[in-house]
Amino acid sequence: MQKSLDIFKAEPQSVFDVLCERKQTGFYMPAYQRPYSWEENHIRDLFSDCENVFRNLLESPDAIIFLGSILSVDDSAAMTVYPIAKRQTPTHIKLIIDGQQRLSTLMLIIMCLNERLRILLPSLEKSLINEKEAELSDVLEDLKETVRQLIIDTSNFSVETTADHAVYKYLPKIIRSQVDCWGKDEKKAQYTSPISMLLSSYQRHIVEQHEQTIFTPLNLSLFDESAKRVVNNIKEIRKQLDCVQNGFQFKLPGGEVEEKLCVDDFVNVTTLDLCLDFPVDEDLHKACNKHNKIEEIVYITAFAKFLLHRVCLTYVEVNNESYAFDMFEALNTTGEPLTAIETFVPKVIEHIGNKRREGDTEEELKFAMDTLGSITDRFENIIKSKEKNDKTKALILAFVRAYQGKVKITSLRDQRDAMLKSYENCSYINKDNYLNYLAKSAAFLFEHWQVDTPDVKGLVSVNKRDVANVCLRYLVDMKHDIVQSLLIQFILQDDKYENTGTEYSSFEDVLKAVTAFSVLWRAMSGGADGIDGVYKKLHEKGMNERNAYQLSFGTLSSDHFNVTDLKAFFRDELTAKINSKGSPKVNIDDKWLDICSKQQMLTKSKSIKLLILAAFDNLVLNDNCFERSNKLDCQYITPIMWELISKKDRIKRVYDGSRESLKKWDDAEIANPEVYNKLGNVLIDTRNSISQKTQTSWYDLKQHMLEALANDSINEIDTILQSGGIISEEAQKNVSLLMLEKKYAEITWADTWNKEAVEQRTEVLLKNAWLNLTSWLD
Repeated sequence: MQKSLDIFKAEPQSVFDVLCERKQTGFYMPAYQRPYSWEENHIRDLFSDCENVFRNLLESPDAIIFLGSILSVDDSAAMTVYPIAKRQTPTHIKLIIDGQQRLSTLMLIIMCLNERLRILLPSLEKSLINEKEAELSDVLEDLKETVRQLIIDTSNFSVETTADHAVYKYLPKIIRSQVDCWGKDEKKAQYTSPISMLLSSYQRHIVEQHEQTIFTPLNLSLFDESAKRVVNNIKEIRKQLDCVQNGFQFKLPGGEVEEKLCVDDFVNVTTLDLCLDFPVDEDLHKACNKHNKIEEIVYITAFAKFLLHRVCLTYVEVNNESYAFDMFEALNTTGEPLTAIETFVPKVIEHIGNKRREGDTEEELKFAMDTLGSITDRFENIIKSKEKNDKTKALILAFVRAYQGKVKITSLRDQRDAMLKSYENCSYINKDNYLNYLAKSAAFLFEHWQVDTPDVKGLVSVNKRDVANVCLRYLVDMKHDIVQSLLIQFILQDDKYENTGTEYSSFEDVLKAVTAFSVLWRAMSGGADGIDGVYKKLHEKGMNERNAYQLSFGTLSSDHFNVTDLKAFFRDELTAKINSKGSPKVNIDDKWLDICSKQQMLTKSKSIKLLILAAFDNLVLNDNCFERSNKLDCQYITPIMWELISKKDRIKRVYDGSRESLKKWDDAEIANPEVYNKLGNVLIDTRNSISQKTQTSWYDLKQHMLEALANDSINEIDTILQSGGIISEEAQKNVSLLMLEKKYAEITWADTWNKEAVEQRTEVLLKNAWLNLTSWLD
């Protein structure tokens, strides 16, 4: 049994232990870590805490600050480092899973302390030269040695190597994956993330200042807008160090200033000697009074010692990332948890590192990194954590089911396991395909499914786009997310065989088939009624004893993902469902009509929108007889039609079911919900002009509809549509309104609106919907 101590070790360590003592350690921020985001108020809060506890330290040796935890994984083998210059990395590399914000900020403070100490050192040296008293000269010499040692300690914001180059022999202690690269020469070194850029620039500044007698601050105006956050924090740290240097006089929130500490407060304070190894005696106090800069140096020195040795972190090192992420969840009680995509990234980078070692070209490696970036970039600008988590979960559910058939996700850990295990189970040669498939899946969800107005743009040919868009909008509207996996598989097939957006697109056929299957299935019960099980069966078991629909089988050929076979599968499943409903009819279409004609469909206005359009499509009333027609003015499955009937209160009833109007209708049976909720009683009120006032009687409603039908423009619909020119969107909308109002004729032909009229129209509409939708399954 593996003991917990073998899995991780955790111990409280000072800032010095974590950042300064580990001279050959570099900290690596993986790609899934969010950008550095601490602001000036975080800096002020940290200094305020330090100031309060420092004052307590003057009275009690127990005064100490715990800033939180640093969670890391040892990666000294550089397995997750990308890009990488071989043999040019620090000896030890720690992959930071949690704590990068506080770790980076502490590094900035240490750098600024180093700068401040270098600035103050010449004043101390000058005072020492001018001092004639032996006792004071001795304490100033001790202070000088302390300051010099602190400069050495705080110089560990970089890792020194054996390289000869004056600048590049020093590697920034912190770099970020993908954008930074440790290197011992100018050609290999790459530091573009704000933190590493600043650390390397400051190291260069030290080298350039080497021959100068006065050390000048680093010029922050040299940095561009990308480093604004870090630059602002450096400015704030400098302000706070000014407060320290002035006797710990920090500004309080109300504008007041803290009472200044004096060197008198430090003299013979045992805790300074015991806890900071920085005793202040009478001679040093006397030197402070004699030399005007020494007092400020004492304050900065005391603070530097305090920060390094009395500010502590819980440093946790875990032996693998899986355990690290679990521990991160346990420790991260107030922050945002890492999503499964963010924890998946290092595995991909590790694989890309293996590809480099296997000899892949830089172009191939760049393509892999760009593919990974195309996925992670989609989540980068999502601010709300719930939205990010929801979209991450949606992508994992859709993709992992498409890839390996079965997926169960109830928690964040489930999501991580689903991604990591499906990726790790890939053979080496299939990992590139996995990443490409995932990127295209993300593109489908983000660019087509999850947008405000779902759109198949680019996936099907232009002349088939309208119908395809209605299908997609129906599926999204119904939240029929389980079909995403199947659609993704055929998007990938089209991409492989260069059929995307052409008349040969398999995606377009499958999209229509999935939609028809859903509409026909749901019409029988008004709900999902176990439809998800059909897709689970398809992905987990397959059909007709053939391979399950899974990308992991490594082929996108039509032998595996076959549109004709898929349609047959849907027809078989639909037939089995129809037969299970127990209709006494013989033919399958008659059984479906019999089942659906008894449904109270108008109680489910959301789920029947596409059924209504399919029922209207290609149907025309001529001389009181219904006929099928392919004329342009009979085409109802369009995005504009979908938009019109999706508006609030557009789907209504001819007889609305109100008791008040019943006495003016000719048939008492129509008051039965099982009658007036049938599809045949549907009324599309395109302009939302029909209300209970209009429907007080059949006569009143009929007159209202006849007035609408008297509009001369209705007779011009076909002429407008066949005009040959490009019709504006507004004109198309007006024509669609007229086409829907033209459907009033299917109601007004009845002398009276009763049960018989409703049932006759129900049969007509359902038959037409069946014909139109089953054609998508043929």
